[in-house]
Amino acid sequence: MLKVDVMINKKQSYGFSLVELLVAMAVGLIIVSGAFGLHSGTRKTQAINEMQMNMVADARFAIEMIAYDLRHAGMWGGTNKDSLIDCKSTDTACTSTATGDAPPSSVAGDCAVGWYYDLSLPVFATDGSAGNPYAATCIPGSEQYMAGTDLLEIRYADSNVPAALLGGQAYIRSNFINGRIFIGSPAPIIPSYDPNPLTLNHELHAYVYYISDYTDAIGDGIPSLRRVALVNGPQLQNQMLASGVTDLQVQFGEDVNNDQLIDRYVDPDDVTDWASVYAAKVWLLLRSDERQLGVDTAKSFSMAGAPAVTYGGQDDYRYFMVTSVVNLRNLRQL
Repeated sequence: MLKVDVMINKKQSYGFSLVELLVAMAVGLIIVSGAFGLHSGTRKTQAINEMQMNMVADARFAIEMIAYDLRHAGMWGGTNKDSLIDCKSTDTACTSTATGDAPPSSVAGDCAVGWYYDLSLPVFATDGSAGNPYAATCIPGSEQYMAGTDLLEIRYADSNVPAALLGGQAYIRSNFINGRIFIGSPAPIIPSYDPNPLTLNHELHAYVYYISDYTDAIGDGIPSLRRVALVNGPQLQNQMLASGVTDLQVQFGEDVNNDQLIDRYVDPDDVTDWASVYAAKVWLLLRSDERQLGVDTAKSFSMAGAPAVTYGGQDDYRYFMVTSVVNLRNLRQL
């Protein structure tokens, strides 16, 4: 009986053999490697999806900013008729009214002499084939304008009434009969219905949207959507709006037979009468900041009626296009 107990105890004290340990380790490595590979693949997919979502968010932000400005283009406070507004750059130079207001005047760094208070073209664009018309002024070589992209100009008076007038800020005081451009405080006296609840002050906005081939520093290789903006001073300021935007194209809906209906969409250099432009179609092409290694990102896009072009490819950037049509209601002179 004792002998049997000793034999049983000896059998129970046996451990794993070397072969069993090796097999267990191999199985464990296979399981861990599979789990790691699954995690790595999932994380890579998640990163790609996050980048795609960021591109979509940036595209929406950029196109909505441009669309907002286009929807307001040509509204000068109480009227959409620039002919009713005095002290424009196309008018004879103004003098102060009884309040001692400051009429607008040319400033250094303006896109052209009196550009920021020229209300004659609330919406205008330069086709990319014509290059940069402001290379010697508000969009200098240091801005690295990207050749072949369009430039879009927009002017309007803000619909919101400021709580207080700021020194150095450009404003329009107007109602439905007349108005006047002025700088800072005090506000001028306009000829008709000046002490009327419908006579209000509105901040003047003037922008030029364009594409640059850098975002934070020249040579960083990340294109961006930028704009020249009228700011307090008054002065013109170059602003970076969204990184990764590599192209801006615009077409305009034009009424060619004076029936108040859009007859055709054309490139900026084919517009025959800017006063008959009632809509704008905008295309923005965005690119990821980093190349997508191991991914075929090839995709074709057609912008502004041009033949489709393929972007991306194996181990190249991911591209995304967004477009919007905006009715220019304020430009209809009824």
